[in-house]
Amino acid sequence: MNATPRDPPPARDSHGLLREVQRKLIHLGFLVLPLDLLYPLAPWPRGRAQFRMLLIALVLGALVLDLLRLNAPRVGQFFRRFVGQMIREHEQFSLLGSTYLLLAALLAVEIFPQPVAAAALGFTVLGDAFAAIVGKAWGRRRLFHKTLEGALGGLAVCLAWAAFLALAGHAPWGPLLAGAAVASLVELLPIPLDDNLGITLISGYTMKLLWMPG
Repeated sequence: MNATPRDPPPARDSHGLLREVQRKLIHLGFLVLPLDLLYPLAPWPRGRAQFRMLLIALVLGALVLDLLRLNAPRVGQFFRRFVGQMIREHEQFSLLGSTYLLLAALLAVEIFPQPVAAAALGFTVLGDAFAAIVGKAWGRRRLFHKTLEGALGGLAVCLAWAAFLALAGHAPWGPLLAGAAVASLVELLPIPLDDNLGITLISGYTMKLLWMPG
């Protein structure tokens, strides 16, 4: 009796993977925000008030750029020509993920103690990027419109970020590990909120509730 041949594994979309890597490399550049909160890289900004001023300016600039992209044909054409392949379908008619990430950073700095804001932003930047890249490259098991492999990749890097912060003495292990787990869960679940906002705010509130630094 001949064995029934198995279907070949799905072909990998190398072009789609390259586009995702390019997009997430830009996303990873935002890691400078939580690192600067923890280790000031320049004389300015320092402290919540100065970070607030910087982030308000960046958010307003990003919003203006998005409005021009969406409503000014020439600006929209420029974006489509140079970065169009990295813009997701839903971003064609809405704000870019980078705008949401800057808004998330502003809210985190306003709402949370500085170490918590840095931790939450790190989960957002690293977890979202690695979940997307691992899911594109090795994802096979579909879960909530994403992949189990991608979710595990995101969780692994969030745990690594939590370990770095704990070992460096920025926050206790317990709240950081809980924040990493919550961040990974929020990234996976199909909640009606942009991941940059959802991961930052929900993981940040989790850590703030578990640890109230003086």
